[in-house]
Amino acid sequence: MAQPEPVDEILEWLARRRVEDVLVPGYVDRTLHEGRPFFNPWNTALYLVTDQGCVRIADKEASGVLHVSLADSVDDARGDVEEFIDREAGEEFMAASLESRFLADGRDVHRVSGARYVHGPHSRPEKGTADCLEVVFDGHGCLFVSPEWDGLLVGAHGSYEHWTGRLRAESMGGRTEVRWAPPGGGER
Repeated sequence: MAQPEPVDEILEWLARRRVEDVLVPGYVDRTLHEGRPFFNPWNTALYLVTDQGCVRIADKEASGVLHVSLADSVDDARGDVEEFIDREAGEEFMAASLESRFLADGRDVHRVSGARYVHGPHSRPEKGTADCLEVVFDGHGCLFVSPEWDGLLVGAHGSYEHWTGRLRAESMGGRTEVRWAPPGGGER
């Protein structure tokens, strides 16, 4: 088993790539709603797809801590999803794009210009875990992710402030905020 990489190193890897999409794995469900299929997200992971691989952000094993790691593709989530779905009922693995929500500004690719994350007593950024993560693209696009009791909470601008604002009333509960910028500049 590979050693987990620190969050900062993964962000640095991501900043050297072109981000092309944000994907959420899930499955097409054809068993409910009288034959009208719908997409059911597997709300435990999402993937930042780049020109050279992916960054996987997941609440691994519902631990309440984000696990940030490198992945070859969203297909590494296929096994988790296919273990659950009923192929005989017509359910099948699929990934949904959230690109229009978090990256839509007319460009085909985006660069990471900054990030913020919070870590606390149960997360270890040096081992690829954090309590929440916000990634900023080209100084304007924004993706926020935190693990919640029912899966990942995914948001845009203002979500990080809302999440940390709850904790600031409690002095962040022993948590620490980290602001990250790519080497050589970027957003602070």
